[in-house]
Formats: sequence, structure tokens, C-alpha cells
Amino acid sequence: AYGEDGANKIESAKNGMPFYFKDLRTNAYIFFRAYIEGLSENISPSYNSTQYIGRSEPVYTYSNTEREIQFTLKLVAQNSGELNAIYKKMDRLTSLCYPGYGNRMKPPLTKFRMGEMFGKRDNELMGYIKSVAYSVEQSSTWESQPGRRVPRHVTVSIGYQVIHTNVPNLKTKFYGINY
Repeated sequence: AYGEDGANKIESAKNGMPFYFKDLRTNAYIFFRAYIEGLSENISPSYNSTQYIGRSEPVYTYSNTEREIQFTLKLVAQNSGELNAIYKKMDRLTSLCYPGYGNRMKPPLTKFRMGEMFGKRDNELMGYIKSVAYSVEQSSTWESQPGRRVPRHVTVSIGYQVIHTNVPNLKTKFYGINY
């Protein structure tokens, strides 16, 4: 956990909006300071259809609902220190798509927070990273120092599959601002 001092720093307006993933395998946090673009949320209920003799249309039975959040981050390094931080965070983010190993595989489940829209302090959204795609902007400059020749501007597209901690119902509050 981030302790009381760390929690106060995370919540401070001067540090911007809290935006992070928490790796539930290690309890480590990955914080991002990035430009968020293309934020969308897809809530997809599924129904099974059954055909009965003598009925001209099927009967539908509710099956389940999936909730996925998709967004794009623009990671831009203004200096050498930021460049290192961005690529370390990209490593950690990519690792959240692979299991941990011990006596058996540990799934890469996470908790996710984006301000008070998705999650809230000590009440983040549980789920997993469904997809991560990296692309380099055409206009991106590259670091020229040997051993560090990488783009300074990377765009990351993320799909996050929500797994609600409690079974959703009519009284569920889906957005952190409502907790």
C-alpha cells in the first residue's frame, strides 16, 4: 500500500488526477502522468435465445454482462529522467498481460483508478488488462544517446476488463464519484 503520507500525496490536487494500476500479484502501483484520449466504456449484456414451436420469435433469457473500459495514453518524455520512467512503466504495464510464477501461475489481476470516474481511494475497479497496443507517433523524435535510442513519444491503447468485486445489481454505484 502507499501509506497515509503517500495516500495524501496521491489525493493532492497539485499532483494532478490519480491514475494508476495496482498489480494484485505484488501490490505494486504503476502511476501514469499522461495525456488521456479516446476514453470509452462498453457495457455489453448478453442474452440467450430459445426457439419454441408455435412461437414466431425467440424467447430471450439474460445471460451476463461484460464491462470494458478503453482509452489511449500519450506518453511524452521531455527530458532524460522522464524517458527512463516512461519505458520502465511500459515494461510494468506489459508485464500485467502475463502471469506470475511460483508454485503455480498467478493471474495478472489488477485494480484500476482514473480519478473518481473509475474507482476511488481504497475502492479501485478490479479487473485485468485485456489488451495493450503501443504505437510511435510519426512526429516523434528519438533519443540519440547510445544505449537509449528510443522514441520520446509513445501512444498506448489499453482495454481494461472490469471484474466487479461484488455482483452488480440495481443499487450498484458504477462510478467512483457516486461512492
